[in-house]
Amino acid sequence: ITTALKEKDMFDDTIVIFISDNGGSLTSVNQSVVTPTGSSNYPLRGDKGTLWEAGSRVPAFISGRNVPKGQILDEMVHITDIYPTLISYLNLDGDYVSHDLDGSDQSKLLKMESKETAHEYFIYDIDPVYEQAAIRYGKWKLILGAPAANEVDGWYQPLKEGQTGYEDSGLPFKQYVLKAYDMISNYKASLKSNAMCKSVGCFYPEGTENKVKLFDLSVDQYEFNDVASQHPATVKRLLDILDKEMLDMV
Repeated sequence: ITTALKEKDMFDDTIVIFISDNGGSLTSVNQSVVTPTGSSNYPLRGDKGTLWEAGSRVPAFISGRNVPKGQILDEMVHITDIYPTLISYLNLDGDYVSHDLDGSDQSKLLKMESKETAHEYFIYDIDPVYEQAAIRYGKWKLILGAPAANEVDGWYQPLKEGQTGYEDSGLPFKQYVLKAYDMISNYKASLKSNAMCKSVGCFYPEGTENKVKLFDLSVDQYEFNDVASQHPATVKRLLDILDKEMLDMV
């Protein structure tokens, strides 16, 4: 792609962004035959489609004219930030933003004018059918409900030569995929028959405190240690934010 842009004398007028929308899927299905993909999110925990970091934390790079070279950022940036960031970075006017956007302008990060993300927090997901949600607030990550409805909760190293599945890592992938397909069917049925939950109280009735997990990603990005019981005020603050965000769901 970059070679073609250079041949057309377009490279200096192009910003190249490489990003994934989610972590790699460990398995695939073709005509009911389940096979490992060879993907690995290790050492992050979980799989694509889970609320663990392996489901959403991905590398990305951006290159182009006037983009400072050689900088490495480890701040909160969401894929929805790309559009408002480019609008601001290219000094385009408000006509390009005709409605409220989910993303935030991260152009100050890109220009190295700031070392802090534009996000106070962001939502990983709020799912009223699986009764699960997750939010990141600074260094804190709160997960409500089951992080992986398909029970893919481990740390899965890349497959070795000759290895045909992830069983050695504790993942019986055939059973997991078949279960996932059953859940998708049940999910679609639930969307049609159930009213949408508008409060974390649906997920978090009294007596189910164990449904909440809290991780300090500044020291535990691999999500080994649930510290929810040690930080009740932080748990309450993040649940309150989730509650507010759920009111706006459509």
